[in-house]
Amino acid sequence: MQTASTDAPEYPKLKKKDKEREQRYNFRIALFQGVLMSISFAFTNSSTVLSTFIYTLTRNNVLVGLTGALMMAGWTWPQLLISNLLEHRPRKLPFYVLGMSGRVFAWLAITLSTVFIASQNYNLLAISFLIFYFCATSSMGVSTIPYMDIISKAIEPQRRARFFSLRQLIGLSFEFLIGLFFIKHILSDKSGFTFPNNYAVLFGCTVLSVIGSFAVFLWIREPIHPVRSRRRPIWEHIKQGPHFLKTDKHYRRFILFRVCSHFGGISSPFYAPYALQRFEVSESIVGLFVATIAISGVISNFWWGHIGEKYGTSRILKITAGLFCVPPLVAITAGFLPPGLQLPCYFLAFAIGGITTSGSMVGFMTYMLNISPSLNRPTYIGFMNTILFPVSFVPVLGGVLVSLITYEGVFAISIGMGILAFFMAMRLEEIIRSDEEIV
Repeated sequence: MQTASTDAPEYPKLKKKDKEREQRYNFRIALFQGVLMSISFAFTNSSTVLSTFIYTLTRNNVLVGLTGALMMAGWTWPQLLISNLLEHRPRKLPFYVLGMSGRVFAWLAITLSTVFIASQNYNLLAISFLIFYFCATSSMGVSTIPYMDIISKAIEPQRRARFFSLRQLIGLSFEFLIGLFFIKHILSDKSGFTFPNNYAVLFGCTVLSVIGSFAVFLWIREPIHPVRSRRRPIWEHIKQGPHFLKTDKHYRRFILFRVCSHFGGISSPFYAPYALQRFEVSESIVGLFVATIAISGVISNFWWGHIGEKYGTSRILKITAGLFCVPPLVAITAGFLPPGLQLPCYFLAFAIGGITTSGSMVGFMTYMLNISPSLNRPTYIGFMNTILFPVSFVPVLGGVLVSLITYEGVFAISIGMGILAFFMAMRLEEIIRSDEEIV
């Protein structure tokens, strides 16, 4: 297989001392960028803040489900195309710049439309939000492939689980503070902001934190590794995905596990709207939901980092899969408790959800990098996430089902699919492919 030559020195040829210095520098830059990105997600958490925003705006559970779906749908669909455009390029950073620029623009458009359209027409605002939100998540999909490839080159395999765990730990600590103090205050009557201007403030904060994250990552020193000598024709590139599925059982099992995980999360966007209806609480409680998710993620991250380094990433995925069915089970149980215990118990759904989300993020990203051969990594990641595009609309199905079988019925489906995801996770094996390995 031919590889491209470059004028820049290849990263593996650096002296050991220089290589370690580069590793430490890039680790710090990537960590700082990741923390700022986590902060941006805190202001506009799709399963709490955005689902509550759309529910308050439209009172339509299908649109709540669609909002939850657009996060994953926009993120997945561009990745196969982007992987084809950059797999043969030694430097991936320009594509990261392209994706992040689009994301900044989209969130700025969301902020401005929330301020200026809301007073005229709530329905028009909802349409505008969904369009620009899809643009924002699609832009994130464009930047994901170059980001993951740069991270895989800049951080050695033995430190990846620690990196993602530490990034989660610090990022979620900030998310806890943002949810507990800032979001709770902004969405309360004491803030002085009325709906939807209170959400416009949160959207504006997202713009600033995304810009900060974008700017920091531009300082990373992207290592130059061998790549393919030419770009494959798009149809030849697309055919590589089925080939990987056929020949690589680890890749195939991981994709099946992720599909089951998506169905297990069918109820995720509806926990906050359910609380507003069932327990008749104010919107400001969303800040406490965000804080609960964050603090449980912070605490569990100490555990995930230890497990990843001592037992392997596959163990993280197996444990988190075993927790998938707990939040919907807690949500159902809370409704049958005495009134004084219902809401406190309901917070456990967000606490366990935070633990599960934290572990899944560390596990998914690390395992995906570990099983992807270096020369095929963009295609591996891009094809996997493109396959997940159809199942990203599972929350829309959940929104339809809410009107047919109630929230509790959707929670029950989530429990069943979570059990199935656990059995799929038990088939995953620990594997770390070397840069020289080809599949």
